[in-house]
This record gives sequence, structure tokens and C-alpha cells, in this order.
Amino acid sequence: MASARRIVRLTILVTVSLFALISMSLAAAVIAAGSTLGPFVDIAFMPPTLAIAVAVLTLLTVPVMIVLEIVRPGTYFTSMIIFEILWLGFLSVLWLASGASQAVENVVLIGVCSLDSSDDFFDGSSDDSFDGSPDDSLRNVCGETRAIAAFGFLNWLILMFYTLTIMIMSCVAMSRKRGRVWTGSLANAPLSTSAPAEKGSIPLSYQPSYPQVQQTQQHTSGSVQTGTPQV
Repeated sequence: MASARRIVRLTILVTVSLFALISMSLAAAVIAAGSTLGPFVDIAFMPPTLAIAVAVLTLLTVPVMIVLEIVRPGTYFTSMIIFEILWLGFLSVLWLASGASQAVENVVLIGVCSLDSSDDFFDGSSDDSFDGSPDDSLRNVCGETRAIAAFGFLNWLILMFYTLTIMIMSCVAMSRKRGRVWTGSLANAPLSTSAPAEKGSIPLSYQPSYPQVQQTQQHTSGSVQTGTPQV
């Protein structure tokens, strides 16, 4: 059970780190493309910047949590359940803000993303070093902004599901008086769903055994005579 929980934790944290790296790369590409698309940068700069900031914060902390748990399992405070709930819950809120801000910006950019190269949006904004048609570049940027919002929501859902799950399991374990739960690691904490037997409790299959008392009968002459005594 402990090894299964360790594998689940490792899979979730690695997935979040990978999505953070992809989101940061896409956001950097959007900001870089904004310098060639003129006024596009003015309306699409803030959400990618927030995505980069959240991704950097995730990549600076989550891989460290993975490595420390592999090197010294359950030793550092980064492996404590209470720390994971607080920190990963905080990151989930940041990823929700990143995905939501980019999704709102994408609604604003619906009209911009439908522009053709003949529109006045690009007049005077392109330079001689720009390669490719403007609408191809704009189409790529619009796709990248939608991907940024998608990865932001994915990381939010993964982290929220993970933190809520271990929080519920920890609360159930505490209600059953399991002892050291919040300060233990996910792999070593007593979070199993089966309730432990209490001290002094009698199992259901217990059948008490009573000592057999042997009653001895004294026989006088080998037979018992019944009748009324004669005086």
C-alpha cells in the first residue's frame, strides 16, 4: 500500500512539472511573437506572463519535493502531508488563476484571431525581418494561448484532486486516532481505510471456553434404592 501511494504521488508531481514546463514554453513563445505582431502584445501580454511566473514557481519546488522524497523518504518537511496540502493547494489556486485569465483573454482575442492578412491590424506593425505570412503567425499564437489556458486548468484539476484526496484520507485517519498523520509522509502515514482493532476489544469470532467440572457420583453398593425410609 505504501509503495502504491508513493508511485501515485510521483506520477502526479511529475505530470504537473511536465505540464508546467510546456505551459512556460508556450507562454514564452506568445510573448516573443507579440514583438512582431505589433498591437497584439498589448492585449496578450499579462496572461502569458502569469503563466510563466506560476510555471517557474512550480518547477522550482515540485521537482525538489520529488528528489528529496526519493533520496531520503519521509525525512524532510517537504514530504509532510500538511506541507503538501498547503503548498500544492496554493499552487492549484495559482494555476486556476493562470488558466482563467488566459481563457478570458482568449474570449477577447476571438475577433483578432479571425483576422486576415489583408486587414489593417498588421498595417505598419510588421518589419522586414518577419518570416511567414501574418495570419499564419497569428493563427499559431491563438493556438498557443488556448493551449496555455488548457494546461493551466489541467494542473489545477490534478493538484486540487490530489490535495483534497489526501486531506480527506488524513481527516478520516485522525478521526480513528491513528496517531502521527499530518507530519508523516504520504507513503508512511497510517492512511489505510480499514479500522484498527482497539486495545482490549474482543473479536467477533471469539468463543469463551469454560472449565468442565466433573461431577463425581458416589455409589454405595452399585445401585440406588428408592423408597420411603422405615423408622
